[in-house]
Amino acid sequence: MHNPKAGRGKHAERDLMAALANAGHHAIYQSTRERDYKKALRKPTDLVLAAGGDGTVGKVGRELIDSGIPLSVLPLGTANNLARSLGFIASPEEIITGLEGGKSRAFDVGLVRGPWGKRHFFESAGGGLLADYLRDATGKAKKTKKLSEEQEMRRHVSLLRRMLHEYPARNWKMDIDGEDISDDYVLWEAMNIRSVGPVLYLASQAATKDGQLDFVCAREDDRSLLMEYLDARLAAARIKFPLPLRRFRRLKIACKNSTLHFDRKVWRPKNQEAKRQNEIEITVKPSALVILQPGRAQQKLV
Repeated sequence: MHNPKAGRGKHAERDLMAALANAGHHAIYQSTRERDYKKALRKPTDLVLAAGGDGTVGKVGRELIDSGIPLSVLPLGTANNLARSLGFIASPEEIITGLEGGKSRAFDVGLVRGPWGKRHFFESAGGGLLADYLRDATGKAKKTKKLSEEQEMRRHVSLLRRMLHEYPARNWKMDIDGEDISDDYVLWEAMNIRSVGPVLYLASQAATKDGQLDFVCAREDDRSLLMEYLDARLAAARIKFPLPLRRFRRLKIACKNSTLHFDRKVWRPKNQEAKRQNEIEITVKPSALVILQPGRAQQKLV
C-alpha cells in the first residue's frame, strides 16, 4: 500500500516491488491515492505493508482494525511519528529484508465519538494550539522542495512558536475518568504514541499497548514552558516535555465552536455559532491492530 507522493516521490513503485521480490516476497502493489485501495485491503494476505508517511499508515491502519492481519511500515514521510513509535527506524530496504523473521505485537488505537459518528486515531486527538494550526494549514502548501525533511519540521515548529505568542487560552469543559478537569487551556492532547505533528515529543513515556492514552496539557501559566520546549526543538536539542501527563481510559469534552484534530483530520462544527454544546468522548481500543516488526537488531524501539 504505497503513497507515490510520499518522501517527495523518491521511492518509486518499481524499486519497492523489486526490493520485495529480491527478499523472496510475493507482493501485490496498490496506490493509496487510488479510490479502490479499500477494496484491495479486503483481499486475503499474510501482511500489509504501508509505504508512506503518518497519513498513509493511518489511512491503511484504519481498514485493518480488528482484522488480525499484520501491518508493517516503510517510513517514507516527513515526520514519521508512527513509524518511530512502532520501531520502524531503518531504511525501507533493511525493513523489507527483516520481514521474514519479524515478530508480531499488539497496538492500541484511539477512538473518538462525536456528532460525526466515530473515528479512530493513531497519533493523538486534541484541541487548542495544534488543532488550530492544523486547521489554518489545511489547503496551504505544506512542503518546500528546497528544504530537507528536518528543515521542513523546524519550519512548522517555528510557525507554531510564532502562533503561540498571541494564542489565547480557552475554556474547555472536560472530564477525565470521572474527574472534572475543566480549565483554560492553551493546548491539550490525548496522546496514543510519543510524538505528534512536527515530531513534538509531548508524551515521551507513552506505551503503545497498555490500554491507556496519555493526557498532556498547557495552561496559561505553562505558556513560557511550552515556548521553551519549542525553542529547544528548533535548536535540535532533545529535552523532555516539561509538563506532566496522566494516563486515562475515558475523556469527555463539551464544546461549542472549538476546533479538534484527530491525527491530521481537523473537525469544527459546521454551524460556527452553535447554540448547544457538542458532546465528544475519547477512549482507547486495546490491541486493535497487529504490528509486524522486522526481526533485525536495529528495529528495536528507541
